[in-house]
Amino acid sequence: MTIQHVFALLAVCVGAVSALTITYMPWPRIKPGAEFKTFAHYARASYVLGDKWDCVPNCLMPETIGTVVDYKWHHSSPASVGYIAHNDYTRIIVVVFRGSADAEDWIQDSEFSLEPWPGHIAGSMVHHGFLSAYQSVAGNVTATIARLIAQYPSYKVVFAGHSLGGAESVICAVDMLQRHPQLRTRTYIYTYGMPRVGNDVWADSIDALGIPTYRVVYENDLVPHIPFQWLGYMHFAQE
Repeated sequence: MTIQHVFALLAVCVGAVSALTITYMPWPRIKPGAEFKTFAHYARASYVLGDKWDCVPNCLMPETIGTVVDYKWHHSSPASVGYIAHNDYTRIIVVVFRGSADAEDWIQDSEFSLEPWPGHIAGSMVHHGFLSAYQSVAGNVTATIARLIAQYPSYKVVFAGHSLGGAESVICAVDMLQRHPQLRTRTYIYTYGMPRVGNDVWADSIDALGIPTYRVVYENDLVPHIPFQWLGYMHFAQE
């Protein structure tokens, strides 16, 4: 399912998620429960964003207007596209990875083999294609995040993405928490239509992080159901 379909059906998805027992954390100037739509706007912007925060309509929403783009990347092979930005009004740093948009991305998605990662979690294995995509840009991405979290010590850090981008965002969050454990109290993950990323040990390790982590899905979307469980893949719990 495309990001356009996910965004159009987000109101239904949010209703389903809201029915769960969730303790909402206060977001400066973002209404409780509205963060799902807010970070969907950020995820959708990754498909069309230029050098400035001026895309229509996602960059001009009340919750996203005034965002400043700090770093963008477009790595062709392995494919990884995204941006890092901050918003002084809502006091957040957002790390967003784009979903599948071209043939190279789909090739990346189809590499279903599992690879041991991260090294500090014994038995954890993740999708080789997703991991290689993230690692192709990890150096500059992690350096930019490290600079921003030092520059804005009170800002929350949100990792977000749609489809393939959701998978990369979770991998990036785990990498950053290993590098900067103090970031745990400021970290949030919002993914939309994300495929399975790793095995049961990986999934359990995400649940054990103890950070707000949400997977927004639409029941008729195929992507969250792949790679298949019989290949050794599992989702983490919150959906």
